Amino acid sequence: MSGPLDALRTRLADARGPHYWRALEELVEQPAWCARLSEAFPQLSQLEPQLGRRGFLKLLGASLALAGLGACSRPPQEEIVPWVRRPDQLPPALPRFYASTLACAGDVAGVLVETHQGRPTKIEGNPAHPTSLGATTPAMQAAVLELWDPDRSQAPVHKGVASSWDAFGDEVRTLATRFAADGRGLHVLSGRLDSPTLAVQREAWLKRFPGARWHAYEAVDEDNALAGARLAFGEPLRARYRFDRAQVVLALEADFLGAMLGALRHGRDFIGGRDPQAGAFSRLYVMEASPTLTGAKADHRWALGSAHIGMAALELGELLGVPGVHATQSSGLSTRRLRALAQDLDAQHGSSLVLAGRTQPAWVHALAHLLNEALGNVGHTVEYYAPPEPWTSSAQGLRELTAAMADGQVDTLLILDGNPVYATPADAQFAAHLAKVPRRIHLGLYRDETARACQWHLPRTHALEAWSDLRAADGTASAVQPVIAPLYDCRSEHELLALFLGDLQSPRARVQGTWQVDEAAWRAILQNGVIPHSAPPAQPPRVDRGFLEQVTMPEDAPGLELLFAPDPTVWDGRYANNGWLQECPKPLTTLTWSNVALVSPELALAHELKNGDALELRIDGRHTQAPVWVMPGQAARSVTVYLGYGRRHAGRVGGQLGFDAYALRSTDAPWRSDGLRINRTGAQLALATTQRHHAMEGREPVRTSTLEAFRADPAFAQEHAQPPPSLYPDRLHGEYAWGMSVDLNACIGCGACTVACQAENNIPVVGAEEVERGREMHWIRIDRYYEGDARAPRIHHQPVPCMHCEHAPCEVVCPVGATVHDAEGLNVQVYNRCVGTRFCSNNCPYKVRRFNFLQYSDLHTETLKAQRNPDVSVRNRGVMEKCTYCIQRIQTAHIAADREGRRIADGEVLTACQAVCPTQAIVFGDQQDPASAVSRQKASPRHYTLLEELNTRPRTTYLAAIRNPHPALEDDA
Repeated sequence: MSGPLDALRTRLADARGPHYWRALEELVEQPAWCARLSEAFPQLSQLEPQLGRRGFLKLLGASLALAGLGACSRPPQEEIVPWVRRPDQLPPALPRFYASTLACAGDVAGVLVETHQGRPTKIEGNPAHPTSLGATTPAMQAAVLELWDPDRSQAPVHKGVASSWDAFGDEVRTLATRFAADGRGLHVLSGRLDSPTLAVQREAWLKRFPGARWHAYEAVDEDNALAGARLAFGEPLRARYRFDRAQVVLALEADFLGAMLGALRHGRDFIGGRDPQAGAFSRLYVMEASPTLTGAKADHRWALGSAHIGMAALELGELLGVPGVHATQSSGLSTRRLRALAQDLDAQHGSSLVLAGRTQPAWVHALAHLLNEALGNVGHTVEYYAPPEPWTSSAQGLRELTAAMADGQVDTLLILDGNPVYATPADAQFAAHLAKVPRRIHLGLYRDETARACQWHLPRTHALEAWSDLRAADGTASAVQPVIAPLYDCRSEHELLALFLGDLQSPRARVQGTWQVDEAAWRAILQNGVIPHSAPPAQPPRVDRGFLEQVTMPEDAPGLELLFAPDPTVWDGRYANNGWLQECPKPLTTLTWSNVALVSPELALAHELKNGDALELRIDGRHTQAPVWVMPGQAARSVTVYLGYGRRHAGRVGGQLGFDAYALRSTDAPWRSDGLRINRTGAQLALATTQRHHAMEGREPVRTSTLEAFRADPAFAQEHAQPPPSLYPDRLHGEYAWGMSVDLNACIGCGACTVACQAENNIPVVGAEEVERGREMHWIRIDRYYEGDARAPRIHHQPVPCMHCEHAPCEVVCPVGATVHDAEGLNVQVYNRCVGTRFCSNNCPYKVRRFNFLQYSDLHTETLKAQRNPDVSVRNRGVMEKCTYCIQRIQTAHIAADREGRRIADGEVLTACQAVCPTQAIVFGDQQDPASAVSRQKASPRHYTLLEELNTRPRTTYLAAIRNPHPALEDDA
């Protein structure tokens, strides 16, 4: 095979754009080529029965560029700029970082992309970006796996047959002639317009085709928030929340720490105001139907049906004396609680905050704005700004498009990076209406459900391969910079629209032109990752109280309340083929690889339900089956289902998992519906969970106290002033003594550390069946515990990596010395010594060691090889592995410090879990240095050791969590 491939390398080395395909076609006209290449790549020849020789080899071209040419794609010819803090003179073997921006799971944040010789391998947060501050979400961490996903579309497909962009160019010219008059019959369906450049192209598109229509649809939208702002202010203003200034926060089903826009910055600011040793300590009240990450951190969390939350807000407004606010129905929340909440908010005039979540109707959002105005919060804890990009209602856009398709008014539909055939409510009947459209074009990462329903499917570039820009939740704009040339023959949304518009600018120039800056300023933007002064100024709006006359209370309906929520990991289904996110335990259920229907303990008792029972869910003629999960803290009559599963064409990882919650959703009520009826089917479904116990079993692995009790007894968490005697000899310390401290008061349980560790350390996924057997491979887990009454429990999260015990029980039982201590206190695992006895795992009281039972790592797929961190070995089956404190990062810092003749500075080594944490709950460093951050944390009176009575003397320790309940409500906190 070397001869043909060598010739192909030579011929294609200088080929660019369409010349690449022509050169390839000329070469493969020879019959000998077809036979040799078919032998080398037999799997590709079976993709489509009618593909034919030419079509097969066209499709093969993108794979040859990666696998056959012997190297990964290099950065694009257009110049990209390394991160400002990384010198250009770095040796080629060291990683380089590029500032960019990612839009993942509905949020936008600045990132730093780590590359090794042109290969993106890891995502870090950009500390210069105001909504990132150096942190990322699990979905952003997993974006690098999405880039290298072998199931990504690699070439255009026309009517199921491999095609080319040249052929699609002919189609574009035909359409341009067809719509030359005014564009009537030409429709575009996009997602939310977060890109200023895309918004500019939209305006150019509507100017070029004035009769065309542009629709925007998101399955997880912000319609209620923006419609509520329009009710309150007369225009759809967006809110900027300042949790760092808020002393009392009321969240009305608003998961601002988890699934809300700007969650990364919200988490940092909120936790920053809850340091028990810093004076002021904020208080959080949460009303919600289903437990969320925000509810888990609440000082007071009250489970209410979603329909009753607005009633409670009206009752609160009446107690606060807000003119015009009157409650006509009772929410069911006790007067004692409401009165204490009203007093607390009123006492913090100007430093309180009320916010509503996307699931609440528009009038509840407007009421939250009115309460903030009455409490003097506007301009202090909340600001408003007018979004520069246009907002159109997602539901309204979907209704208009489906109506136009049903009436035969749509001649050509261009779908930009969406999957509406899957991710639209059942009553929209999108697939049936789409079939009536004569010309259907889809641009996307995958050949998904929508792609298969269109004549043309065009592969989209990944965010790490394309130029663009994005606007974050606070209005700040930043550039999207590619860090690698497209792996396959794909285009971005900008390039596709430019093809229709006849725009010949380069992608880089197009984005740069949006901001009208010179080359020096543009280079600075690319280096820093933020466009300066791009956030719109705050406005001081006044609330129009007329909306109060339009408030209508929902009538009590038979049956149950059905609620919808985006999945904590796969979101609306777009990440279903991402194995890292599928196997990342959901923060509150610890489930993997499936979605469920959440029911309350009361409802489970009434219907004799247990985890895994299959339920038939019926509402308004729509129905599906779902496994049940009994959720402590769930509102009694509420059933919550998660979107994002039941995919039919997600890829080899995400297909045929869970159930399709969109089958129950309606366009008019996308978040909540009344009248749900449930029936047991008698079937039992297997659910893969990583934690099978819920209580702390009397051991108190998570230690908590109230703020009042802590200030009365600061040393409550410390059991022993001095460690008890031990039979182990004391170890001699080396130049450094590495240790870690985890602040449970700051941890929100988001799971970002788990995915970051997986990305950094080449940890494989094992699949649902192996997780069911307890064989998950994550090196850091997030334990979740309930405390108190199951109807209203307190929820705790605790990250647990390897403890790196100084008196490690694992070391004395290893017969081959595979687990040993080094001079700097690390419990080191020597993989090539391990023979798989698993004695160490049996002897570990923390259960943090993972055994490679099977060959979980894919050692054959070329793109997955390119994704892995070259600084960490890829383990074979039959060895034990665990957290190493990211020893590769420690050694990199050692080399740099030794070269410069100095000590490693505090903060110079950031473990992967530490770097990603949005609330800075994890601190790592040299605990021999009394001035280090980790030493200061370990000197805190909240410091304690997990399972201290075992005297293993771990290097990983914890700080106890502190709650701040209202003095009048402490008994029900």
